[in-house]
Formats: sequence, structure tokens, C-alpha cells
Amino acid sequence: MFKYLLLPAALLALSLACSSGSEPAAKPLVAATGITYTDPVSTGWRLVKDPASTPTRLLLNLVGPSGLKTRGVGFNLQLPANLKAGNFTESGFPIRDLGVYELFNSDPYPYDGSVVPGSDPLEPKLLAGGMKAGNLLTVGIFQKDRRLSAKDSGVPLCQIALETASLSGLNAGDPLKGLVITKARYVAEDVGAFDVAPTAEMARKARMVDATVALGTLTAR
Repeated sequence: MFKYLLLPAALLALSLACSSGSEPAAKPLVAATGITYTDPVSTGWRLVKDPASTPTRLLLNLVGPSGLKTRGVGFNLQLPANLKAGNFTESGFPIRDLGVYELFNSDPYPYDGSVVPGSDPLEPKLLAGGMKAGNLLTVGIFQKDRRLSAKDSGVPLCQIALETASLSGLNAGDPLKGLVITKARYVAEDVGAFDVAPTAEMARKARMVDATVALGTLTAR
């Protein structure tokens, strides 16, 4: 009779031995005080974190594919409810020029090379951005002059700032969902030869090209 009880007894002892240790204490929840961003793994169009970012103001640089020549780019970015776009002092818009695209007329009036491009403080630049309904950020940066060469897109082209709006109810480590690129387009290298008057070629090649922009992950910290 005892030989039949031997195996169950041994299993019971093993079970008690395994459960005798105390369970590891759960980590206490810590209310979020900021955000962090992990860059996407991509070599195409992407938004990457700038080193000057802080826990409450995330700076993201738009970088394109290396070797692709472009003349400008724009995109719409859906923001989570916890975030808002921040303006830059120098532009007054939620977008910063990083100096790659040439945003001014290459030969301002009187068109004889005597005026330095960009020296007129009243000359408008093709750099703009704003917030649309539903917490949607829209930004764009473009070269004005067809006489200027297209630029390699594989460097930081422009920058946006995302700031914390409300982190109520979030704990450190919680993911922030809802950051989505809804549309992105760029101006291709070949937009037609420069002409003082619009031409059919210029109109035909003026269409922007659709792009897919990779995003990283947002996490509360």
C-alpha cells in the first residue's frame, strides 16, 4: 500500500518546496513626468530623436533616404491626446529649418547678382506649419527657386517639437499610442527647367511624390 503513496507524496513535497519562497514584490507604479522616444529601424524616410530633446519637449528630425535628391517635403502627423506641437521662436511655426534646403530666391531683385539671397527680411520662405482639428500637425519645407540644385535627403532636413500636454493617468513605462503619419509627400529632383513664365513642362513635373515616413515608439517616463 505504501509504495502507491510514495510518488504522490514526493510530488507534494516538491510542490511545497517550490512554493515556499516568497513571490517577488511588484514594482510600485510611478506617475509619468515625461516621455521618451525610440528611433525606428529604417533607412528610408523617418523621424529620429534629436539629442537636444528633454523629457517634456521631444525634438524629432525628419531624415530621408541617403542619395535621394529632393527639393522639399511635407507631412501630416497625428498626435496622441497626451501631446501637443511646440512652436519654434525663430519661425513662429511648429517646424524648424535645419539649413539643408535653400528657401530664398537665388537672385533677388534687381536680378543682377547685387543682392545677397535671403538678405531681405520681408522675403517669404516656403516654410510653414500649424495644427489642424483633431490634434493633427501639418508642416512643410520647400526650396523656392528651380535654379538651385536638389539636395541629398539623407540628413536631418527639418525639425518638429512635441511637448507634453497632459500625462494624467499614465505611469512610467506606459506606451503612448496614436502617433501616426497620415500623409507625406516630397518634391522630386526634376521639376522642369527654370523659366520666367510657367511652362507645360513645369506644370507636368510639379506633382509631389507620396512618401512613407517611419515612426519610432513613444513611452511615458
